Amino acid sequence: MRKIGIIGLGHVGRLLANEQVVTGEADELVLIDQDDDRALAVQTDLADAATASAYHPKITIQDYAALGGAQVVVVAVGKSALAREQPMAELTTSGQAVRKIAPKIKASGFKGIVLNLTDPNESITAFLQEELLLPPKQVIGLGTVLDTARMRRAVAHAAHLSVANVTGFVYGQHNGRQSFAWSTVRVNGQGIDESINGHRLDESQLKVQADLSGWYTLKGLGYNASAAVAWARRIIRAIFTDEQLGLPVAIFQPQYSTYVSFPALIGRQGVGNLLLLKLYPVEEMAVKTAAADIKQQLATLQELSKEGKADDN
Repeated sequence: MRKIGIIGLGHVGRLLANEQVVTGEADELVLIDQDDDRALAVQTDLADAATASAYHPKITIQDYAALGGAQVVVVAVGKSALAREQPMAELTTSGQAVRKIAPKIKASGFKGIVLNLTDPNESITAFLQEELLLPPKQVIGLGTVLDTARMRRAVAHAAHLSVANVTGFVYGQHNGRQSFAWSTVRVNGQGIDESINGHRLDESQLKVQADLSGWYTLKGLGYNASAAVAWARRIIRAIFTDEQLGLPVAIFQPQYSTYVSFPALIGRQGVGNLLLLKLYPVEEMAVKTAAADIKQQLATLQELSKEGKADDN
């Protein structure tokens, strides 16, 4: 029984729920939103969509207790429109949302894997782990998976090759201090500093093109949806199949004593072995700088949580 919970039914949550229904990747969905009418509307719409499909998963709404038996809970709360103003603008609102949902998730007895899609991704993932009191390996974020996909696509385009021929990672912080780890990038097995398919690739131009990809999406839509959902599905599939898939997700990295986007193997256990690739010194320093920023953001969330708990009392 593949049971998935989705908390937050905005653009991303709704699209992810739809994909789970039409592809049959989940046997049961638990959908939760702060708006009861929206949750009911999504449930009804998905039930109607399922009539055109061979798959008919059970869909439960607004029941935190039903999360208890789920293997994966996806958190997609927050106000993505704020990201148009400033990359970290969602920090406070996302933190407040986590404070509301975390006790309810805990009360359900949920012991599976949490996949966080909410931004700022690394610091909110860290805050979720603290509030849920789950082992760090069971609380992961989408991290720089999209940034890495954009980087690989930029490299493939410049080399006139399929993106399947490109490997390598972006480390650090999604929508923040990214570390484009060119030392890890390979095209047909060659380093990026070599002539590839007759082309010499300019790292600075590749970064510009990768960043533009995200900017175009944010400018036109105001949020990431299709790409975020596609990669979320990929991670969920890796968890269900115990694939041990290597991706730069937001994880607790002991070397930096905090959550940061770092390549790791993803499977049924959540986070498995880290991919400890040798980075250039400048890349390593960029990851350390990102980790320091994430620690500061987490400290802000912790302080707001203390104030909120004091007000509650």
